[in-house]
Amino acid sequence: MLNRILYTLKLKKRPPTPDKETLVGMHPLRNQLVEWEVDDRGEVVLKIPQTHKKWLRLMAKIFKLPPIRVVVLDEVGSHVWQLCDGYHNIKQIVKSLRDRYKMTRKEAETSLFSYMQTLGKRGIIGFAMPQKKKKVKQPTDKEREKRGEQTNAAEPVSNASPNRATSQV
Repeated sequence: MLNRILYTLKLKKRPPTPDKETLVGMHPLRNQLVEWEVDDRGEVVLKIPQTHKKWLRLMAKIFKLPPIRVVVLDEVGSHVWQLCDGYHNIKQIVKSLRDRYKMTRKEAETSLFSYMQTLGKRGIIGFAMPQKKKKVKQPTDKEREKRGEQTNAAEPVSNASPNRATSQV
């Protein structure tokens, strides 16, 4: 709420909105505080711990509200939940939805993005962006020769015999 006020008053800049290519590369991760299990019908049951603010804690005690909230996901939601393991990215989940439920790409993306947004706002999932691998330029044989490195693939020969222990003083 404080951020919303700061954004409105233009005292804080909004983070840049990622483009679609960045979004589909993100990996959804389940919140580790949320316990889950698959029931006998194949539906995922989420057990979400409740964290109340001060005034809500008092109301929760008065009305004896449970400390956890139980949410049962439908078949599609259960399928997506099981793919939110940090190994699958959004693009792979969209492809899985298209293949399994015979959806078009647009239908799968639209429903998945809104579902992920809902889970993200409630703190049930988070998103990880994989680090971009830097391309390391491999030196050519000529560059290695200039630095005095070996250019052949043979292992360097050690002066110490394998049976004799060497010690440094």
